[in-house]
Amino acid sequence: MAARGSISFDRIADDYDRTRGGECRGGAVADALLPVMSPGPLLEVGVGTGLVAQALTRRGRVVFGVDLSLPMLRYAQGRVPGRVVAGDALRLPVRSGSVDGVVMIHVLHVVGDMTGTLAEAARVLRPGGRLAVSAHVDDEPRSDVSEIVGALDRRLRQDGPRPDEEGHVVRTAAGLGLLPAGRFGYPPTGWELSPADWVSRIEARFASWMWTVDDETWERESAPAVAALRGLPDQDSPREETTEVPLLAFAAPA
Repeated sequence: MAARGSISFDRIADDYDRTRGGECRGGAVADALLPVMSPGPLLEVGVGTGLVAQALTRRGRVVFGVDLSLPMLRYAQGRVPGRVVAGDALRLPVRSGSVDGVVMIHVLHVVGDMTGTLAEAARVLRPGGRLAVSAHVDDEPRSDVSEIVGALDRRLRQDGPRPDEEGHVVRTAAGLGLLPAGRFGYPPTGWELSPADWVSRIEARFASWMWTVDDETWERESAPAVAALRGLPDQDSPREETTEVPLLAFAAPA
């Protein structure tokens, strides 16, 4: 797959927290990360609006953040003031071997070059430092709503499976010399949505995997999904999504 540039979240900055689980999700991710990461300051790549960084800070960790989007960083600056900077995951403004831990949550599918991004994380980690990344799984049980949305996602992928598919992440990290250090998970907080909620989100093209699709393809593929969602019972009843998001930990060689 040809590498492309990282996807900026400028367009969703003002609505990101409301549509991605807010501080509740930030806390759930932080709780999952704490047992994984070694002591010392952390760098969150793709810090976004700072939800995870803020939660980690409240739990006693020192966190710095990097993100491509200035509108997103304005929110992060309010949560972890003085500790965020603009930068691309493929060219981190950080010295080699200087970071105790790197965190990337819902980042690897939007960076354009996952291998290059993981290589950058490996570059900045000190010997023995930890990297934690979220990954994607396609074969877990789903609700009737997420089955429809997941099928739309798969139809729209023009480059094959998502780059952050769990097995691909593990193989890529191993190829870069990163050592496995555990697999954990956290609940998909903020995604317990009703059919009507998802119709609104699809019509607004709110998710990053919807942004790079040309308008003709989008109209052709999204219309059946919207129709299927509108055909489900209990239109305003949120579905429980029990599948955990995989959290993979790696260590830089000592």
